[in-house]
Amino acid sequence: MNDIMTALMNQAFLKYKIRIILSSEAGSYTPSVTHTESRTIIINTNWHDKKQIPLQMAHEMGHIINGDKATRPVYFSAMQTDYPMELEANRIAIKLLLPFYLRDKETESVNSQEFMDAFSVPTHLENIVKEEISGMIKG
Repeated sequence: MNDIMTALMNQAFLKYKIRIILSSEAGSYTPSVTHTESRTIIINTNWHDKKQIPLQMAHEMGHIINGDKATRPVYFSAMQTDYPMELEANRIAIKLLLPFYLRDKETESVNSQEFMDAFSVPTHLENIVKEEISGMIKG
């Protein structure tokens, strides 16, 4: 996971000019947060589900990549199921994480559930995962 986090951080800074702050000071259920105006993300490295930390980072990057404008900080929530801005940030997160899952994989061994398990992707995002996997494999 550390190589994924490092790659995401490099991409955030070099490609998108996003500032990432890693913090282990918050409680294990305190979500990561984005401040879109300052293009700053704070990632809670103390999160209770370590496998989900790359998803949170990619999701928060998604808010900035999508150009979301929020008057207050935007917090990660695995429970957001219908808010369009959150769904689109999740779509970007999946797109950012898929290359890490797909590298060194034969097409016939790609499995959406395996991807979701690897990053603790919430089940309500299964259709988006399947769409994005299909798009990457075909395209």
